[in-house]
Amino acid sequence: MKKQRLVLLFLAAFVSKVAAVDFSFRINPNVVIPLETNYKPAFGANVQGDVVLFDLMTTGLEGGFVIEKPNGFTTPITIVNGGIGLGAYYNLLSRFYLGGGGAFGIYSFSFQGSEGNTQRAPGIYWRGYGEFGFRFNPSITLSLNGGYASYSVKGEKAVLAGPTAGLSLKINVSTSKSSKNACYGTVKQDSAVYPLFMQLYKTDPVATAVITNGESAEIKNVTVSFTAGKYTSSALRSEEIPVLKKMQSVPVMLTADFSSELLSFAENGMLSGNLVIEYELLGKKKTSVQAVSLSVSNRNSYIWGNTESLAAYISPDTPEVLEYAKYVAGITRNNLYSGMNRNIQFAAAMFDSLKSSGLVYSGDKTSPYATYHLTEDEDYIQYPLQTMDLASGDYDELGILYASCLESVGIATAFIPLDDDFLVLIDTGIRPSAALSHFADLNSLVITDESTFFAVSMKEFASGFTKSRDKAAKLVAKINSSEDSYYEFIETHLAWLNYPPAIYTGSGEGLPKPSQATVEALFKSAVNDYINTDLAAVIKKARDSGDPNRLGLAYIKAGQYTNAKNEFSKAAAKGNVSAMNNLGNVYMLEKNYSAAQKQYKQVLAVDPENATAKRGLENANSMLGE
Repeated sequence: MKKQRLVLLFLAAFVSKVAAVDFSFRINPNVVIPLETNYKPAFGANVQGDVVLFDLMTTGLEGGFVIEKPNGFTTPITIVNGGIGLGAYYNLLSRFYLGGGGAFGIYSFSFQGSEGNTQRAPGIYWRGYGEFGFRFNPSITLSLNGGYASYSVKGEKAVLAGPTAGLSLKINVSTSKSSKNACYGTVKQDSAVYPLFMQLYKTDPVATAVITNGESAEIKNVTVSFTAGKYTSSALRSEEIPVLKKMQSVPVMLTADFSSELLSFAENGMLSGNLVIEYELLGKKKTSVQAVSLSVSNRNSYIWGNTESLAAYISPDTPEVLEYAKYVAGITRNNLYSGMNRNIQFAAAMFDSLKSSGLVYSGDKTSPYATYHLTEDEDYIQYPLQTMDLASGDYDELGILYASCLESVGIATAFIPLDDDFLVLIDTGIRPSAALSHFADLNSLVITDESTFFAVSMKEFASGFTKSRDKAAKLVAKINSSEDSYYEFIETHLAWLNYPPAIYTGSGEGLPKPSQATVEALFKSAVNDYINTDLAAVIKKARDSGDPNRLGLAYIKAGQYTNAKNEFSKAAAKGNVSAMNNLGNVYMLEKNYSAAQKQYKQVLAVDPENATAKRGLENANSMLGE
């Protein structure tokens, strides 16, 4: 029974395949120009019925006749033929048609003898031809053709042979034509659309569209795009398909230019849109539009695995984030310690300002960070503006907001997700070789080939910048000291190359800004803590080295200009040119431009070509209006 079913299925498939073929019928009136001198041009016609193979070849049966009246004959010779043919063709420039082929078979010629009786004789014929035509539509083609035909009798000279010329009217009949009578597609999604990665779908496929040519002829220059009203900003056309034969299907990677409206999907749902297929049929442009739906996850959905993709949440261009961060940075800028690393100071002020605005840690009870970031379950992560509106977030959400604020004022960040903490790292811009001039311990830092990063702990957010930095420094030192520890260090700017930020905006009132006095007080407290810890250690090392110039530089980083001038003066008295320049630099920081001018002139008296002194003197003169 099983074997019978298999046979029936095979036969059904075979019959359907055979049934779904194209046929062509043609009428070909022509003239044969015999090579024999006593023959006149012979008129006739062929009728062909062919099966179309592979949209390239034809084979089938033909029949025809030729009527010829040689010189001296009172009645014409009639030739009736029938045989099989084989041809090939190519559709050139949409509407033009090139073809060629041949046929052979048997024929019978007859003529009326002198006694009035009809005489007949059989023979074999063959012919070859080439043709050039114009396709009026997919079904009708009119061609000019030429070739050669020979009607011969075995063992004797050919009855008729010579070049041929004529017209051909070709009619195509298709049994494989689609009921839709247009190009159409079906869309297949491997996974739902994640609004977080809306920018990524401009280059990475959101789905696969299987495009089928349901027209009655081949189509050319096929492109596919997806639109969904306000949810898309433009129609991104796919790579062009040069030719798609009739009833042929090809997969196309479907990309989409989503707008920020996609972030309005607060729940999982379906996005209704249009699949737009543009193509040319016989040189005429056509468009097929059909409704399709895409599955979309809610805007906060995230699946851990590729941690780099978390950077898409860090969005410095979110207007509410930008406004808050620039407010804090503006106050901080007016209170900066000139010799101290600027990024450290801005990072301290931003951290404690967010805390003073009422931002607190709030563990996500539905999908807590400590559990979900170690699984492949779907997590719920807030955008920076949502964290500002709620004034709370889990470790990762606090870190995302903090990093967004820093990035919005030009400070590069990175992040390290730990099992029970989330570290945000701040790029100081300090060269690795100079890191010990700013920090007490290199082991507590993440040092790349080009820069130095320090970390802050989101688990210690409520404790403020100093304690958060201290906790993170210990965690980083533990990681750096252990050969078994593994962590992912993700630089935000590099991650954005693959996962551009998604900007969620326009919902809620944001986070209240602290007063100017509050920002200034918090900033000075955090900076003093940094001076009393790291920079105190840097100053001690410089003092132990016995180099007054080095000690003076350490004092500058701590904003202790009087101590710095004392040390530079000691070194300058011994002829140290660098210390002499540094002394002039301190005067410039103190805005004592006359003293700076005098100091740079002293350097140039010793070293007339000193570039630092020349540049310093030029700046001092400019400030003095000279």
